[in-house]
Amino acid sequence: MAFKLTYSDGQSTDYDDSTKWEVDNGVVKMGRDDGEWTVFVSPSHWATLELSTGDDNDNGEDKRNDDGDKDS
Repeated sequence: MAFKLTYSDGQSTDYDDSTKWEVDNGVVKMGRDDGEWTVFVSPSHWATLELSTGDDNDNGEDKRNDDGDKDS
């Protein structure tokens, strides 16, 4: 899944679908293969992680049904 990592200094980097990643205790782990991490970004260095799912047409708003519950 593609994502954008924004660092605490404001710099951001976009990663494509081929990058595997995981967040573990605040540390962003990245690599070419799941579980084989080659890059580690500590919690003090990154600020936000934005996922690009391809169906982000709702402008970041949660979709809720008439009962106020989130739609799946």
